[in-house]
Amino acid sequence: MSLHTAPQSDGGAELTIRLTKEEVDAIGLCEAEGLADHLDTALWGLALLRSGRTVRTPDPRPIEAADLYAVIRDLHKHLVPMAGGIRDAAIRRHREVGGSTAHLAAAMDTARSTAQDRREALDRTGPRRAEAARWETWAATPRHN
Repeated sequence: MSLHTAPQSDGGAELTIRLTKEEVDAIGLCEAEGLADHLDTALWGLALLRSGRTVRTPDPRPIEAADLYAVIRDLHKHLVPMAGGIRDAAIRRHREVGGSTAHLAAAMDTARSTAQDRREALDRTGPRRAEAARWETWAATPRHN
């Protein structure tokens, strides 16, 4: 995977994410496009918040609550749970392949006790964990062509 940026004549920039064949085979093009679309929404939302104006309309105006609806929906329902599932699956796999708590703490830039708590949270049960586990399973389940 690689990321390329290209300045645009209007002062903007084009960001291109290139996936290898192996990455496309593992992720699936449709899921990769969906995740990229949610990331696009996150970047758009960040621009809305930092500028205080609509930024993808011909006539920018101050943002309103309705302008943030798609940002909140996409982040809350899609990007945040997906990212959490990927993180949780990575933490679980890190443990399975022999990664130490100290190594996990370094990766998380946190105390060992916090990393240990994060690992232990993966084994808890309950409604909140069930939803997180659904996304963890999504992240760790091999794609079948």
